[in-house]
Amino acid sequence: MSFCVNLTQNQQSSCKKWNAGLYIRLSREDGDKLESESVTSQRDLLHDFLSRNPDLNLYDLYIDDGYTGTNFDRPNFIRMFEDIKSNKVDCVIVKDLSRFGRNYIDTGNYIEIIFPMLKVRFIAVNDSIDSYLKPESINNVNLALRNLMNDDYCRDTSMKIRSALTVRRENGKYIGSFACYGYLKDPEDHHKLIIDEVASENVKTAYRMFLNGGTLRGIAVYFNDNNILTPSEYKRSIGLNDRHYSTHEKAMWDTIAIRRMLTNEMYIGNMVQKQMEIVSYKVNKCRRIDKDKRIIVKGTHEPIISEEDFYKVQDLLKRDTRISTTVRQLDIFSGFCKCGDCKRGMNKKHIHQPYKEYYYYVCSTFKKGGHNACTKHSIQTNVVKDVVFEVLKQYVNVALTMNNIIDFINQSKERNSQTDKFEKQLSAKHKERDKASKMLVDLYPDFKNGLLNQDTYLMFKAKYEREILSINEQIAEIENRIEQIKTGLTQENRFISNFVKYQNITELTRDMVVELINNIYIYEGGRIEVEVKFRDEYETALEYIEINRQIYVAEQQFKHAQVAVV
Repeated sequence: MSFCVNLTQNQQSSCKKWNAGLYIRLSREDGDKLESESVTSQRDLLHDFLSRNPDLNLYDLYIDDGYTGTNFDRPNFIRMFEDIKSNKVDCVIVKDLSRFGRNYIDTGNYIEIIFPMLKVRFIAVNDSIDSYLKPESINNVNLALRNLMNDDYCRDTSMKIRSALTVRRENGKYIGSFACYGYLKDPEDHHKLIIDEVASENVKTAYRMFLNGGTLRGIAVYFNDNNILTPSEYKRSIGLNDRHYSTHEKAMWDTIAIRRMLTNEMYIGNMVQKQMEIVSYKVNKCRRIDKDKRIIVKGTHEPIISEEDFYKVQDLLKRDTRISTTVRQLDIFSGFCKCGDCKRGMNKKHIHQPYKEYYYYVCSTFKKGGHNACTKHSIQTNVVKDVVFEVLKQYVNVALTMNNIIDFINQSKERNSQTDKFEKQLSAKHKERDKASKMLVDLYPDFKNGLLNQDTYLMFKAKYEREILSINEQIAEIENRIEQIKTGLTQENRFISNFVKYQNITELTRDMVVELINNIYIYEGGRIEVEVKFRDEYETALEYIEINRQIYVAEQQFKHAQVAVV
């Protein structure tokens, strides 16, 4: 007698043999921390279900361990779906809906549209869902609610994870999977970075070459010619597996990689994070974050590059330092020499004659648009070089003189008497302000008592308010002078320090130009204007000398008097 006698139609249909694919998923990102969600637990539950249902034959087990449920881009799910399309699997069994997926829309599409179209039976054991024996379980409200709850759970978990990561970033803790090229994760604390002695030397080389006149392409070619491994290749060479990079062919250095290295603030000891973010928990794609929204914490690790060199490089990267196709060598003033009228860059040209060859600059605007755009502003390069060198030597002499005067003032015994003089001035100004304030306060009662009419009251009120404002400004200036005299020019003045170190220079160098010059303007008729850096620091030093001028003059007069007596 047949086993199917006296059974309902659906129960009779269950005599069909199904090739089952058991699907298991676990993701720490989704918050799957319970033992009940472990791979072993899911496997045991599904095998137990199979043993109690003789119409189900195990075809294969598909496990995605460590993959989020917000999308279906999972290697073993993809493998299972290929087996479904090849008619090897016609039944998918999961522990519950959350193991299948947490994306409300995509999960619903598979269960309600794709699987029925492919005649695939879907079973979620703990949710009592069986698309074959209980077709109503697929279409009822509970299924939609479960999918929506799974989706909400994933959204909530994603927000909590993002919030926790933001706190770590703001505390200066490194949370990347791999350390930035040039660094390694500290073995004792993976949220800290330590210098990689090998890779960091390559970083230093790139910065040094660029500061010495190298180009992005030139540095990339040098690295490739000298078999210096790219960041991805280097990671693999030290045993770090980065699945984001191709393993089929060797990666090569290019201008993009070099520029990325030369603009990375991590190399001056600052932790720069949240440069990229995932679009949403449903869309596993990244987008770049604007610089002003990135999380930067200063001084979290040992720097590879000094701040001074880093910002020199940033300044050079903004300039047009292209190499001439005819000259094929970076000019000493590349990126600095500009037309004095249109403010555009000057092009370097080369004239070669049998008896002579020389180089000259010409306005790039004139070169492109002719006389209607700008004039030629032509001038020989050696003339510019000589003028710039002389100007810089003069500034070096000024810096040396200022440095000597400031040292003299700082060590002078007359500073106390100078301080006393300004203290007396300050006391007098305070009395002036008190007097003006009292006069201002007394005005209103006089106005109320009819001693002053409205026009007179307003006139005197404005007068005393202006007087008090002026006195306050004078008080602030005197207090500043007293503070400067007491402390001296304690902070290193960058104008003085940067120019003084070139006191023994015998020729103009690219390094000198990069460090000391903002722009060189060429005017028609051969006039050259050199705009140096550190103007604010120059003014600060000059003001300090002016404030203490009497000390210096008095000391010099005393010395001359001593010499005369002798």
